[in-house]
Amino acid sequence: MDSFTDRKGCTMADLLIRKTAPADVAAVVGVLQEGKAAIAELGISQWQTGDYPNRSDVERDVADGSSYLAEDQTGAVLGTISLSFGGDVTYDRIDGSWLTQSTSDRPRYGAVHRVAVARAAARRGVMTALVNEAERIARDAGAESVRADTHPGNFPMRRMLARLGFTECGVIMLQKDDPEPERIAYEKLV
Repeated sequence: MDSFTDRKGCTMADLLIRKTAPADVAAVVGVLQEGKAAIAELGISQWQTGDYPNRSDVERDVADGSSYLAEDQTGAVLGTISLSFGGDVTYDRIDGSWLTQSTSDRPRYGAVHRVAVARAAARRGVMTALVNEAERIARDAGAESVRADTHPGNFPMRRMLARLGFTECGVIMLQKDDPEPERIAYEKLV
């Protein structure tokens, strides 16, 4: 991706979205740390318990080819996203209904996780560009849809997903340690 126009109509020239390389891990971890701080400012528990997401998560994403980053023309990492096609067992049980009938043992969706933007790039359309690129990658990979989830109180993420055409499908429960395991689940056909 060479450039895009964000929702305010401003052009951010030369934004590149690409797979994360091993040499990028530290920069991606830095962006995730800034994302954790931004979520903490919302007063919600998402990403606040333990050290998730961490360097090991990023290294695993890089190894399996599911980590992507957005960088500017200087090479500064502005954002990150994980897009996997291996299924997510957390999505097998939903209080609601997915748009597609697909389970983790036979996934036909891409799962978006660990999305964050550097503070310096906040409100510049970087996250929108990352999600749009994830949709394109999923479509090119033959997926039927893209799924995502977020904390009920993460209104900035929820508004962005709705603006990008994702449908709120119901509630899922995280299977890992979190004081507030409820997440709002979204899906978009691609």
